[in-house]
Amino acid sequence: MTKRQKIALILNILAFVLGGIGIIVRVARDIPHFWLYYTQISNVAAVISSAMYIAFRNTDDPRLAAAVRGCRYLSACGLTMTFMVVTFIFLPFGTPESAEMLAGHLNGILHHFVCPVISVASYIFFEDGVRSRRSVLIPFCATAVYAFTMYALNYLRLAPAPYPFFAVYDYPLWELVVWFFGLMLLVATIAAAVRLANIKANKKEKET
Repeated sequence: MTKRQKIALILNILAFVLGGIGIIVRVARDIPHFWLYYTQISNVAAVISSAMYIAFRNTDDPRLAAAVRGCRYLSACGLTMTFMVVTFIFLPFGTPESAEMLAGHLNGILHHFVCPVISVASYIFFEDGVRSRRSVLIPFCATAVYAFTMYALNYLRLAPAPYPFFAVYDYPLWELVVWFFGLMLLVATIAAAVRLANIKANKKEKET
């Protein structure tokens, strides 16, 4: 095992353990509508993808190896999205109450900041990631499915909007459309950036 592989393994173990602790704390706090939040879904996906990496990092099955890389890439993009939206939108422009909810508890700190940094750093700098340009469709399509599901659930009054821009009855259609395309542009940009950063880091590692 190379030094790079050892670091990736350690970081994935940390991401798995800390992400799992965050989920347990979140459930213990009995916060409603756990599965509606992009943050929670991204962190659950990250825990699963880290478990897959730990278990199958040395597999000789090319399909399984590709599945692990795809899952790690999807979770890295989701966690990057979570970190950026919380750090640059919700905290600066939100209310003191929302800031307390996002960063005032252990699971909020773990899921919004600590786990994203650990997991994304591991994927970009120490793992063999996806290569195909078409891979950007993985997080793009997953986020689009999530968004349309939230719109539908809120429109049918089956669930509250997890974020203000999914509250279809509170905003005009044009504003919802602008928010949707803005978020999809952001996730597409993140997907491309994460992929390219991983490729560049791997190339630099091989050159050294």
